[in-house]
Amino acid sequence: MKFPVRFKDDLYNLAVGFFMGAANVIPGVSGGTMLFIMGAFGKLVDALRLLASPETIKLLLKFDFKALYHRIPWRFLCGIGIGLLISFATLAKLMVWLLANHEKLTFAFFFGLIAASIISVNRQIKKWSPGAVVSLLAGAAAAFAVISLVPVDSGTAWYTFVLCGAICIIAMILPGLSGSFLLLVLGQYDRVWNAVGNAAHFNINSNEIFMLLLLVIGCVIGLASFVHLLNYLMKNFYNATIAMLIGFMLGSMPRIWPFQHADLSSVTLQKGKLVTTRVIYELPGWNLDLLYVVLCAAAGLLLFLVIEFIAAKKPANIEKEEN
Repeated sequence: MKFPVRFKDDLYNLAVGFFMGAANVIPGVSGGTMLFIMGAFGKLVDALRLLASPETIKLLLKFDFKALYHRIPWRFLCGIGIGLLISFATLAKLMVWLLANHEKLTFAFFFGLIAASIISVNRQIKKWSPGAVVSLLAGAAAAFAVISLVPVDSGTAWYTFVLCGAICIIAMILPGLSGSFLLLVLGQYDRVWNAVGNAAHFNINSNEIFMLLLLVIGCVIGLASFVHLLNYLMKNFYNATIAMLIGFMLGSMPRIWPFQHADLSSVTLQKGKLVTTRVIYELPGWNLDLLYVVLCAAAGLLLFLVIEFIAAKKPANIEKEEN
């Protein structure tokens, strides 16, 4: 796969990373979905495969930095990475605040965005075979099973953060699976994103910095162990893999349905905290509240159309043409 090295490509990759980071902060929304919308999913998988390959490790052990420079698409990865950091630095605390104070409207915005993206990603299926349909249903069932998990508090042991990093980074690059939701399930959402926000504003706390380093180690382990499998599936079972990713997105959408509330009869005490084990989904009534929700969903749809328009200007980035 080719990685263009023009300045406008650097700016585009920066934007991809920024939108990916913004999506990753929201429980139920996947940064991988943004990668798909912007035509960078296949590129990132291929770049990470090169980064985590045995050949790269051998060159690193030999201190052959010249060969490493030519082997690894540094400009592409740095563009994505810098965009992620900028997004986390500017949006992490904002998104946490929006979820705490305007959850319904925030969910509506991303519901519209993801609904539109599902239609778009569907165009990348070359042929809907029985196998692709089975993959879609399996992906939807798996994602719905994940969002139905009961939140727990996994504690603050060092290995907990390594495990959280390994699990959540995989979800963060897969369309439809939300790393932030898994952090919520594991009881680490507020802890992690508040630490990210504090670090981004140079509010240094040694315990939080140590926690973030452990998360980064877990992310490296998770990516190194998973990216080769994902690359193999994309290369050899493209239709079935894309169909499963669409299923992930479909199955995760109930998590961000704007009209939901906790079932108070299902509240239990876990490790000193009140936890809701069941959620009630409702149909909206005709009122002003519904109008605001519809407007936010329309704004999400509009953002998708803008992103898709930008992505269409870069035909080399379209997944189907690159594989």
